[in-house]
Amino acid sequence: MEKKSKKRVAVVAALVVIALMTVYLVAIIIPLVRETMGAGIAVAILAIYGALILASMVGVTLALKQRLKEIESGEEDEAKRY
Repeated sequence: MEKKSKKRVAVVAALVVIALMTVYLVAIIIPLVRETMGAGIAVAILAIYGALILASMVGVTLALKQRLKEIESGEEDEAKRY
């Protein structure tokens, strides 16, 4: 597989994961926060859960950046020799 197609696959995979996390955040967490506005502890737990999802999105983005760097530098091809 050439570098360009490897990069495209990595970007598409990362975007799909981030899109699914965003849909989950918007469809599940935000409505639950609205429903539990009176209960402080419930909102706090949901806020922590939402923050974890956002942190996962950042992690996926950082992993994508590292993967693109590996593809560009050819580290993947070097590892095949061993």
